[in-house]
Amino acid sequence: MTLSIEEIREVLKLFIDSEMQDLRLEVGDVRLAVRKSGAAGIAAQPFSPPAPPGQTVALAAAAESIEIADALVPAPTSLSVREDWVAVTSPSVGVFYRRPAPDQPPFVEVGSVVAVGDPVGLIEVMKMFTGVAAPQAGRIVGIAVADATMVEYGQPLMYIEPA
Repeated sequence: MTLSIEEIREVLKLFIDSEMQDLRLEVGDVRLAVRKSGAAGIAAQPFSPPAPPGQTVALAAAAESIEIADALVPAPTSLSVREDWVAVTSPSVGVFYRRPAPDQPPFVEVGSVVAVGDPVGLIEVMKMFTGVAAPQAGRIVGIAVADATMVEYGQPLMYIEPA
């Protein structure tokens, strides 16, 4: 038995709408691990056992697929945030993408200089994409969320040091 892309999307939607903080699911070759921001209780660790190469799950996004096997498990962030930095926050619950398409480079990297309104990422909810724009001119000094990671409304995605 395996899960279809639509079934995986439905599981993620149910998880987002639930009070659960952590979800680990394994059906056939599909391994899914997600955690809501701020969830406590389960130590950050890779899903075990890891999926063998070539057996990752791909979700269709705007007629292109984005591999998300381990990307759904956010890496622990050791970012020391300064008071003068401006947070770029998620405009909604969804999946955060750092690049416009899987075969293109990220919108920004640490060190990139941005102007107000410059695109810095995308949030996908139910196959609908919303752009994430820089709220402040300056330099990207930290990225708090990995590509293709589930995020919550208002969650900091990256930080800008004002110009």
